[in-house]
Amino acid sequence: MKLYLLTALLLVQSLVFAQNKPTLIPFPQEVNWNENHFILTNETTLFVEDKAFDIHHFLEEVKFQTGISLQVVENKEEATLQILLDQNIKEEEGYQLTVTDQLIKLEAKTTKGTINASATLLQLIGSTKEVPEVVINDAPLFAWRGMMLDVSRHFFDVETIKSYLDLMAHYKMNKFHWHLTEDQGWRIEVKQYPLLTENSAYRTEKDGTKYGGFYTQEEIKEVVAYAAKRGIEVIPEIDMPGHMVAALASYPEFSCTGGPFEVQTEWGVHEDVLCAGNERTYEFVQNILDEIMPLFPSKYMHIGGDECPKARWKECPKCQAKIKTEGLEDEHELQSYFIKRVEKMVNANGKKMTGWDEILEGGLSETATVQLWRDFHDKDAVRKIAEMRNDIIVSPTGMCYFDYDIVTTDVEQVYNYQPVPSDLAKEKHHHVLGGECTVWTERIPDNARLDFMVFPRIIAFSEALWIGQQQGFEDFSERLENEYSYLDSKGIQYGPSSKVLDVEVLNENGQLKVHAKPLIDGVSLKYKTPLSEVFVDYNKAVEVKETGKVIIKGYRNGRPYGDPVSSNFVMHKGSNATIELSTPPSNPYEKAGVQGLVDGRLGSERKFKDESWLGFNGKDVTATLSFENKTSISSIQLRAYDEVGSWIMAPKNIEVLYSKDGKKYKSANKFKSETVSTDGDVLIYNWEDLSKIKEIKSIKIIYTNGGKLPKGTMGSGNPSWLFIDEIIIQ
Repeated sequence: MKLYLLTALLLVQSLVFAQNKPTLIPFPQEVNWNENHFILTNETTLFVEDKAFDIHHFLEEVKFQTGISLQVVENKEEATLQILLDQNIKEEEGYQLTVTDQLIKLEAKTTKGTINASATLLQLIGSTKEVPEVVINDAPLFAWRGMMLDVSRHFFDVETIKSYLDLMAHYKMNKFHWHLTEDQGWRIEVKQYPLLTENSAYRTEKDGTKYGGFYTQEEIKEVVAYAAKRGIEVIPEIDMPGHMVAALASYPEFSCTGGPFEVQTEWGVHEDVLCAGNERTYEFVQNILDEIMPLFPSKYMHIGGDECPKARWKECPKCQAKIKTEGLEDEHELQSYFIKRVEKMVNANGKKMTGWDEILEGGLSETATVQLWRDFHDKDAVRKIAEMRNDIIVSPTGMCYFDYDIVTTDVEQVYNYQPVPSDLAKEKHHHVLGGECTVWTERIPDNARLDFMVFPRIIAFSEALWIGQQQGFEDFSERLENEYSYLDSKGIQYGPSSKVLDVEVLNENGQLKVHAKPLIDGVSLKYKTPLSEVFVDYNKAVEVKETGKVIIKGYRNGRPYGDPVSSNFVMHKGSNATIELSTPPSNPYEKAGVQGLVDGRLGSERKFKDESWLGFNGKDVTATLSFENKTSISSIQLRAYDEVGSWIMAPKNIEVLYSKDGKKYKSANKFKSETVSTDGDVLIYNWEDLSKIKEIKSIKIIYTNGGKLPKGTMGSGNPSWLFIDEIIIQ
């Protein structure tokens, strides 16, 4: 009986210890726990052999987490916390960490290994003073564990960059890819071309305000040095020959047309690019690269190379002459010619060129490194590139694009990211360097939204690249739950790990109701109606009784969790009409159904995929509304979507006709759309002051499709989509 009790007691103690183990992310390759602890105090002494290690940062982090101030000593034998160099450690970034009840010892081959070891120790310490006994042997699975940040669509200052470098180091990420130029802004000082920062760094927004900013060369050096102390290599990107409109706004002579140009305010791909047939363009690129490459010790220089339309080159005499004189096949080979010339400039500075996977078009040298993003373009692309003997950084949109919302790319998808395809021969694995999560900032305007989109997904990404999926997602999820307290302590405004809630609007016997349910354990819901100023607990479906928004929010641990879901409603007479369409909507944008045009629910102003918009591919459509009883109407409001970057164009014309008998129709008004926007925009057409038109039996609304996508846009020449929403009748 005593033996059973002793066994049970030991089992309980073991379970308690297992449950109370510190959270380690990414999880080390080999961990052996023991049951005792090292007690950290203000008398704990620290010796650091590696003089390149940032001891001050380590001391500050220990004090931040525990309130304890370690005592630095110059003699190893006096120290109870030793950070040592050991050339017997095999891996460049590997380390061994040993904790007994008397001593903590970190051993690494390089400073990068020391930084990784210190990150693990800080996680072992947590916020307590008891460090569990353990022996850890660790090294990363992949050498390239990166994050790309686009600072051109929206600008982030030096302090924000530094704070992210700190967080990257905490999770053992080691490459910071700095996307410094775009059509919407140039962000790095080039002294030979001062207009790049005087003019190209700023854009005039639609409301007339100026937006922008740039980094001086001294700030660049400051960030690079700071990153080096965190074991992070900074890889700059100057995107070319496309995505260059900001530069051309100041130096239009390097374009095919000569301009004029403005720094762009709209996202998407723009037709104007560097002129690849103009020799002066290569001088421009050479001078820029020669000036900025010395600022970055990295052996890599990223030259972009993505999304370069060829329309201007096809019409440009200089480009066509270059194709002829160089014996090139077409404009794709002209891009390859451009890329190869730029690669020689990069190589002359002692660096290797890397670029997005479009640099493959027309041929590529074996020395270039390819950053793959278009996994949708060719599922076998990683294998094919490795077989070409090019190195690869794997950043597929489906798992690595953190500007995608959590519904599209959740934490579990990111955790299951595997850069090496199963069908790649083992002798080719070394060409897959690793991966990067990419953060494009078109819709990330500030630090709060940056945190929300990046965390916690980057934590899953760090583990996928460090150890893979060895621990399993369930184990990772448990550790992630414990990690949120650390993010809270750092003030990180993280987003959810997956979709938080489902919202469905149903018409129940003529009454619109908003139904919602949480999708994550521990999430409660609150809602607010249009006439309410406060959120109240959600217990049952919300009846829609007035015009305005019903907003549903998720809450977890007492704080808002995830984005709120808004359903916008307008009460109007059209809801009482029957409606027919001359043309059915096109798959997959038919889910709202015909009645969705008069159900009182407005489509999202930012997401045409929200299932309230109806889409018609390349077709005109006529909507006929009929009333049971003759009706007097004071106004009609029509809504259409316009986002040419997504192949959606405003209707070319909208004509409204009315009939008093349901047979003979009279034209009442015509609307024309003469502007094209590449940003998501809801266009509203108002027909008001209808007091003279009474006793209407039916209304026809004829929407004329916008036609083929215009030159200068992606998909040029293809049929455009027509998207329409609520027909509001008062």
